[in-house]
Amino acid sequence: MFNSFFKKNKTDSSDNSSKKGLVKEEPILMYSIASSYVYLDSLCSIAKELSYERLGTATSIGFPNVIDKYVFTLNDKIFCEIFIYPYHNENQNIIPSTFKELNPNIDEDIFVITNKGRYRYLIAIAELVLTKKGDTDGLNNLWNSEKEILLKKLLSDLGYEDELERLIYDKFKEIQRDIPEITKIDFVNQFADNFHNKKLIPYTPLFIQDRNRKLLSAYDSIVETINRIQAWLDNELIRKRIEIITLNTNNENSLGFSTINNCITPFCFITLGCDNYGRFNLSYGIDSRILNMVPDNMASTLLRRIYEFTPGELEPFVGFVSLSMDCIAYFENSLKDVQNENYRLIEVKRNEEKSISDMLSKLELRDDIDEETKKWSKR
Repeated sequence: MFNSFFKKNKTDSSDNSSKKGLVKEEPILMYSIASSYVYLDSLCSIAKELSYERLGTATSIGFPNVIDKYVFTLNDKIFCEIFIYPYHNENQNIIPSTFKELNPNIDEDIFVITNKGRYRYLIAIAELVLTKKGDTDGLNNLWNSEKEILLKKLLSDLGYEDELERLIYDKFKEIQRDIPEITKIDFVNQFADNFHNKKLIPYTPLFIQDRNRKLLSAYDSIVETINRIQAWLDNELIRKRIEIITLNTNNENSLGFSTINNCITPFCFITLGCDNYGRFNLSYGIDSRILNMVPDNMASTLLRRIYEFTPGELEPFVGFVSLSMDCIAYFENSLKDVQNENYRLIEVKRNEEKSISDMLSKLELRDDIDEETKKWSKR
């Protein structure tokens, strides 16, 4: 959808210079600082262990503005340095030679934005908002219709409208009152550090907040389904589960994903998470040996309930991890942390009846069926 974020230039992309991007005399040419971050994140997609950080700036003959210098690490060891000139009239999609050595088969398709969680949209949006408002210290300061279109596309892709734009500029003015000398680039980085994942939840549009509430309700309903299944199981271990609530803790992973709630059993797990932009999502996994722990009809009920509780607009925000997970190992490893304040070990009491049919037969023999049914409905 956002291939236009990078203006493809066939002449540039076919540049065979082995030094392109690796020396300050031949930097990668980018349209803006925002484009630079998207470009760098795209390079990170080549290898899981790649990461980068900004080292500072450099100067070179033939370039009127400063050149940004970044260092890439691979498995925590310095991999290479990359130089970017973010004041060009268009973006270059060039893969430096050192990155091609990691995977000779990679091509410019890595610059197609598909994995939203891995790209620094907040930095890009914050930069564009300040440029639009005329606060451009050190930023690419020419506002035009192309940037207007880009800003709208980025906001739309995140499911935001004007709320995020207003938040960015209000926070900038607020910080500027306390720190008049703050540079715009420092603010952009500070905003991205402080307003993401769970920190952004209160500022999401109303329709996202409504969807978040529905996903939280779906999570609770699925956990209740797990609870009812466990109550019919004979094995004490399988009737145990760990529930983790981490809404108020800082627990993001490398992909920018925060956990809100987590329910872990020996036969399955369900996680309620939050992405970079304050949007909830559900993920779940099933142990490969579930039918050795849970009757077939109950396992089927669990999967069916997950689908039933997450219909329509919720469906795109539900992710299935695997049908062949080792949930037993996951559960046992999590047991080591049950002393943490966010962890809770729950041991479900076994129903008195031996089976559901046994329960129903007892109900049929009673005169006070209605009262008995009410009692079970409250469980």
